[in-house]
Amino acid sequence: MIINYIKAMKKIRSLCILFVMGGICLFPSRLYGRGTSGDEGDARVNVKLNGLALIGIVNPAVEFRVFDRGTVQLEGIGIFYPSGFPGTDKPMTLGATFGEFRFYPKRAFEGFYAGANAGWGVYRLAKSLSPGYSHQHPDQYQVGHNMIFGATLGYTFNFGRHWSIEVSWSGGWQDSTYEGFNNDGTRYVKLNGSGEWLPIYKGGIFVGYKF
Repeated sequence: MIINYIKAMKKIRSLCILFVMGGICLFPSRLYGRGTSGDEGDARVNVKLNGLALIGIVNPAVEFRVFDRGTVQLEGIGIFYPSGFPGTDKPMTLGATFGEFRFYPKRAFEGFYAGANAGWGVYRLAKSLSPGYSHQHPDQYQVGHNMIFGATLGYTFNFGRHWSIEVSWSGGWQDSTYEGFNNDGTRYVKLNGSGEWLPIYKGGIFVGYKF
């Protein structure tokens, strides 16, 4: 299972690159469409990085304008704390990719938006890091993968023609399959699964550059 986990993490990295390149190939007319020079509404792409990078949560995203008020975002998340998440001795290593459609009532890349997303991830982490499991599995960790489906709400603030700051929040449902291990490496459960609602599984404050 651990070998499969390492292979899956490498696939996550490759998928992030493929998603970005695929988006550019799929939406070339949107990337290079005509527009009035100087109008920030003519932007076709917004490249973003989550401010959580300051604490080691790497979360880049690329958002493509596909309609006047609709966009598609491709996103990757990487968390790399194999020896313990800050302030704890509990491991948290995770890689995930998401695809998301967004609708802006005003126009793409401006103001309030709502969206729907789906993602897949692999992980090696201690479930006790989650508030719902804080008193369970104190000396154990889990290795597995999950599928996630949910909704996003957010707001984009623009600063001039190119720069933006975006606040977003996503919550929804996850279905997970994993194996459980004690901290000494012995396995306490061969294969298990769980499904639950997550009030938040991604989000933050993104700094973006539009072009």
